[in-house]
Amino acid sequence: MYRMIVVDDEAWIRERLVHTIDWDQLGFGVVHEATCGEEALALAAEVQPDLILTDIRMPHMDGLELIERLKERRLAAKVVIISGFSDFEYAKKALSLGASDYILKPVEDDDLLGVVARCLEQIETDRQKEALLKKADDQVNKRLPLLKEMLFSKLIMGHKPDEQKLRDTLADFGLTNKGLRHACLVLQVPEAEALPTERKPDANFIPFVLGNLLQDLLPNVSENEIVFAHADEVVCIVSSFEGDDALARTCLTMSDDIRNIVHKIVGSALVIGLGGAVGDLLDISASYRQAKQMLLHGYLDSGRSKDTKSAAGPHKTGGYRLYDTEALINHIRVGNKAAALASLDQIVRENRGIRPIDLKFIYIDIVNSVVRTAVEGSGAAEDFSKFSLHFFELLQQSQSTDEIHGLLGDTITRIIGFLEHSQSKKRRKVIEKALEYMELHYTEELNLNAVAERFYLNASYFSKIFKEELGVSYTKYLMEFRVNKAAELMSDPTLKIYEISRRVGYEDVQYFTKMFKSFKGVTPGQYREKIR
Repeated sequence: MYRMIVVDDEAWIRERLVHTIDWDQLGFGVVHEATCGEEALALAAEVQPDLILTDIRMPHMDGLELIERLKERRLAAKVVIISGFSDFEYAKKALSLGASDYILKPVEDDDLLGVVARCLEQIETDRQKEALLKKADDQVNKRLPLLKEMLFSKLIMGHKPDEQKLRDTLADFGLTNKGLRHACLVLQVPEAEALPTERKPDANFIPFVLGNLLQDLLPNVSENEIVFAHADEVVCIVSSFEGDDALARTCLTMSDDIRNIVHKIVGSALVIGLGGAVGDLLDISASYRQAKQMLLHGYLDSGRSKDTKSAAGPHKTGGYRLYDTEALINHIRVGNKAAALASLDQIVRENRGIRPIDLKFIYIDIVNSVVRTAVEGSGAAEDFSKFSLHFFELLQQSQSTDEIHGLLGDTITRIIGFLEHSQSKKRRKVIEKALEYMELHYTEELNLNAVAERFYLNASYFSKIFKEELGVSYTKYLMEFRVNKAAELMSDPTLKIYEISRRVGYEDVQYFTKMFKSFKGVTPGQYREKIR
C-alpha cells in the first residue's frame, strides 16, 4: 500500500483531489490532507508518505519551502506540484529543487492519473533498489563476523603479509588500535569425556555460550569487541587505554565471572590462559602464544593466590548472580506454563537489580536442566539445538531487562510446547511399533497387558495413549482389525467359518459370529453370500 498527502489551502480543491479519484484502486490507503506546507511537513514526519500533491502558493509555508524542508529532514516522498499558468516559473524552480513532476490547473483527472502512475513506477523502482541494497548489506553484515574471525585467526598465528592492508581492514571493522594495550584470553572447555554423563553438553553449545557471554561482558571492559572461535577454543582480545597491570586485573576478574557461569552450566571448571599486553593488534600473536603457554600449565584454572585476587580490585563486570531457578525448571518439566511464567515473574520481581545477562543465563539453566535430557534419544535434539541457537541470536538483539524478560516468557511457552511435541512424537512411535506387532501376531492371544509389557509400558498408560493417538480403544481396534482380516478370508470358498475364526485369533465361533455381525451388520455366512 502507498501513503499520500494532498496539500492545498483551499478546501474545495482538496475535496476534488481526494474524492473524485478512486485512490484505493491505485493502491493508496488513507489519503491525508493538509492546509499548508507547515502542516504537511509535520504530517509527513508522522505518516512517512510515498507521494505528496501540493499547491505552490500557500500561507505559512509554500510548496517550494516544503520541498526544501522535506529534503533537509531526509523524507523521501515524491512531490508533485499543482501549478497555475502564472506560477509556471515557480513550477520550474520546484523541479530544480527535486519535485518529481507538476500539473497545471485546472487539474484534469487523466493528467493527474498519468503523473501519479509515473510516480508510482519510480516509487516501485526505488523500493526494489532499496530492497537489493538492504539484501546486499544484510549479506555483508552476515559475513562480517566470519571475515573478522578469519582475520584474527591469522593474526594470532602470526600471519600478516601486508601490514597496511591489515590496518585498513581493522579500520573497516571499526576497531581502535592506536594508544591501546591489547591482551589475549584463550578459553577451553574440558573434553566431553571428562564431564558427568548427565551434564555432557552439545559440542557447539558451550563455545556458543562463551561467545555470547564475552560479547555481553566486553563492552564494560574493552574498547574493542573481539571474540572468535579458533580450533577447539574461544579467543577473546581485551583492548584498554589502562596500563598493563590494570588490564591484567580486568582480564583476571572477567575470567572469574566466566568460570563461575560455566561451572554453573556444566559443573566443570573452564581452562583459561591470559597473555601479556601488546601495543599493536598486529602483534597479538605474542600475547596469544603466552596465553597458550599459561593454558598448558593450567595457571588460571588452578586458582590464583589471595594476593593476586585482591590485586584484581572490584569486579568491573559485576559478577554473575546465581538465582534459585529450581521451581521454574520443575514447572517447565511438568508442562505447567502458567506456573512457570509466574515463577519467572517472581524471580524478576524479587530481584529488582536483575540484569539482562542474568536473565540470559537463567535460560541456559533451563536448557541444560530440562530440555537436553528430555529430548535425548527422541530424534529431536538436533531440532532443539537449532531452536536454542536461534534464541541466543534473539537474545543478542535484546538489551533491556524488560525486553529479555518478555522474550524469555515467550520462549518458556515455546519450550513447553516443544517438550509436549517431543513427547507426542515418542508416543506416536510407540503406537506405530505396537500396530506393526499386532499386524504380525493378530492370530495369537493379544491381550493389552502382553502388548504393553513388550514395549516396557504400564498397561493403563499404554491403553490411554493408544486411544489418544487412534481415537479408539485398544480392544475395539483389535476386534475390528481381526474382523477385517476375516472378511478378506471369506473370499476363499475352501475355508470354513470356524477355520476363519481360528485364523484370526478366536476359538469360540459363536463369539466370533456375534462380534463379526456387530462390525459388518451381517453374520459371517451372510457376508460370504453377499460377496460370491
